Amino acid sequence: MLFRSEARYSTQRSSNNFQFQQLNPQWFDQFVVQFRQPLLRGFGLDFNRSQIRLQKLSRRQVTQAFRRQVRDTLRSTEEAYWRVAQARRNLVISARLLASFEQIYNFLDERKDFDVYRIQLADTKARLERSRADFIQLVANVYDAEDQLIVLMNNADINLANNVEIIPVDVPSYQPLLIDRISEVQTALENRAEIVEAKIGIDSARIQVGVAKNQALPQFDVTFRYSVDGLGGSQDDAFDEVTKNNYTEYFLALEFELPVGNRSRRAALQRAKLQHAQAIASLKQVFEQVILDVNLAVRRTQTTFDLIDPSLQSADAVKDQVDSIIARAEKKDFLTLNNELNTRQSLAQARSALLASLVDYAISVIDLERAKGTLLRYNN
Repeated sequence: MLFRSEARYSTQRSSNNFQFQQLNPQWFDQFVVQFRQPLLRGFGLDFNRSQIRLQKLSRRQVTQAFRRQVRDTLRSTEEAYWRVAQARRNLVISARLLASFEQIYNFLDERKDFDVYRIQLADTKARLERSRADFIQLVANVYDAEDQLIVLMNNADINLANNVEIIPVDVPSYQPLLIDRISEVQTALENRAEIVEAKIGIDSARIQVGVAKNQALPQFDVTFRYSVDGLGGSQDDAFDEVTKNNYTEYFLALEFELPVGNRSRRAALQRAKLQHAQAIASLKQVFEQVILDVNLAVRRTQTTFDLIDPSLQSADAVKDQVDSIIARAEKKDFLTLNNELNTRQSLAQARSALLASLVDYAISVIDLERAKGTLLRYNN
């Protein structure tokens, strides 16, 4: 403590059966003012303001933790949104493939008594039912993705118990990003909440070291006390005596204390120093983790973007193949229709791969902004 002052006023009443006591009962009033000033342990502005500074740092740390939680929730919500979009578009692709299977199967079924063998019809039927099973699973995937998004949205107007349909209106972007890895790392080092939290932890640990150093000092305090006494046969008389200031006392004391060995406080100081060193090491580890996160996010963003064009070219090529088979078919026999089915199935897989590339690229952009610590600003 820097300085401690105390003022008090006390009243005492006593009575007895002594025959020669002049005042019975008697009232004793006393007004006391005392000042206590530490000179070693507990001395100094830094020590006495340490708890205030620690609480301010704790508040800043909680704020950064809240921003980090909001950032992670936002990232999860955006990924859930794109997963809903992916699930619904995969469902459309599967529905088109299933319609093609049903159309071709119905055509073959009508010709089973002419030029279609039973084994050929059974093979097409098996493939149709597998496609139907895939479609059913994709419907369930859409419901699962919508439920995940609803939970993350936490909208009071949407009840998860109800069957709520979510239809995404945005489409994945195919715009390339100009990425400078060094610049992205620098941005991350300036904006990541984890780095700010680690720096706050170092500041708090440094203050704790200062507090522990102060507490390891010997206790050396000076105390001054001034008191005014008043004695009377009634409380009013005693109070009047106090106001006259006739009976005063002065007290001055020096208090010195040095524990033998002082092991407890020295151990606390050593522990505070180790915690400070640990906080510094944690900051270095956070720096390395942030750089790693940015490197991985940059590489994933570039990779997912590079995968889009091959997936698009593949889908276009398979689409041309389907159109070519349909245009060049001289007759609708089993071999031609089976070849068309195989190609349409390949087209569905190519379109699903293209969709996955676009969604992965959109999510990788979000991950890059999260790794840089700018996701909140990126989303306004």
